[in-house]
This record gives sequence, structure tokens and C-alpha cells, in this order.
Amino acid sequence: MDVPRNTERNRSMLGAHIIFNNRNSTLDCQVRNISATGARLVLSETVALPEEFELFVPQKGKTYKARLRWRKADGAGVELTSDAMPGATMKTGAPDLPQRVAHLENENALLRLQIIDLTRRLNEKPAGAERAA
Repeated sequence: MDVPRNTERNRSMLGAHIIFNNRNSTLDCQVRNISATGARLVLSETVALPEEFELFVPQKGKTYKARLRWRKADGAGVELTSDAMPGATMKTGAPDLPQRVAHLENENALLRLQIIDLTRRLNEKPAGAERAA
């Protein structure tokens, strides 16, 4: 069952990433054909897709807003609902990456201090433990 198209799609074999869940989740896929208004994606049939997501195509350096139009065992058809956002990247390439790394490093240091404190407490003999022996 083919959906009529207003624009011709160009065959492709591009690796891409489906980005969803507030940019916290990604799925890998391949773009088999693409036009200004839609694309055919190839991905595992066991993968559930959200109705709307971002499609990041690294080789084009673009991220598209996409809407799921159909789904079959080996792939899906999507409507590209807005123009590509040049320069947009996956979360790992976002401009706030240095701030996120600094925050995570601070959180890691605090967790290490908590581990040291808990280990010290665990190794301390409770008061009265010597009398019971």
C-alpha cells in the first residue's frame, strides 16, 4: 500500500538516528529514500516508534522533524513536517555539552565522597561491640 507523494524521492543508503523522549532516547536506522516531504526508514520490526520524532542524518548534517505515516515489518514511512534544521545535532553534540560534563563530574565527585564516608562508617566498630565479645 503506497501513499501518494507530491515530491519525488531520491534513493539513498544513509545512516540516521531517530531522536525522541525529549532528546533522551535514540534509535539507529537507515534512510532508504528521501525527499523534501518524506522518507522511508529501515529498522528492526521489534522497535516501537513514537508518532512524532526528530530524524538526524549525519551525512547531510541535518535534523528533520518527522511524523510516522505507516509502519511495516522492516521499516516505516515518515512525513517530514518541517524543513531541516541545519546545524542541529544529537544530544551528544549539543552546545551545552561542556556544562553537562562539568555537572556530571561534580556529581561523580560527590558520589565518591559518599562512598568513602559509608565505607568508613561500615569499618567503624559500633560502641559496645568490644564488650559483647
